[in-house]
Order: sequence, then C-alpha cells, then structure tokens
Amino acid sequence: MVEDEEQRRHPRYDLSERAAIVMGPSAYVFSETLDISHGGACLRQPHRFAVRTGEQLNLASQHIGSHRPARVVNISPRGVHCAFDEEIPPDSMASAAL
Repeated sequence: MVEDEEQRRHPRYDLSERAAIVMGPSAYVFSETLDISHGGACLRQPHRFAVRTGEQLNLASQHIGSHRPARVVNISPRGVHCAFDEEIPPDSMASAAL
C-alpha cells in the first residue's frame, strides 16, 4: 500500500478545540483536537502520557461528545490518530459543525 494513500471513509475537518481522554469518573488527560470527522479524530499528543496503537480510549470534546469510545489507529509526529467505535451520526448535535 502506498503510504500517502487515503484510508479514510469520511472527510476530515481542521478543528482545534479542547479535548480530553477520559480515564475515570473524575480523571482526565487533557489535549486538543487537530482534526475531526464522523469516523475519528486526531489529537495532539498529551504531555507525559504514553499511548500505543491499538489501545482503546474514551474521548471527550464539544464536537466528539462527553464519552466516545475510540481506538488508536496510528501515532505520528502530527498526533494521536483515533477511530471512533461508532461513527458520529450526521444528524447528531455533536456533528453540527462537520
């Protein structure tokens, strides 16, 4: 497979907003989104927080929602690339800006 080949099913939109990895009822690791789509998001790598490809995370932001399960599909110099377990429905409030 060619490295630059597009693998996404949904267009991504540049979106910088506060985001969090939800670790528990009151435990969060803060970051920010770099881009988002109906199927996933790219987050800036949080400081002092190690994450690996394949890990399951719960993400939260204004557009992602308060608790969205996701899987880390890639880690690049740009950030942590995540695929949502369930896509953001096109008619949901979370997708209003997408």
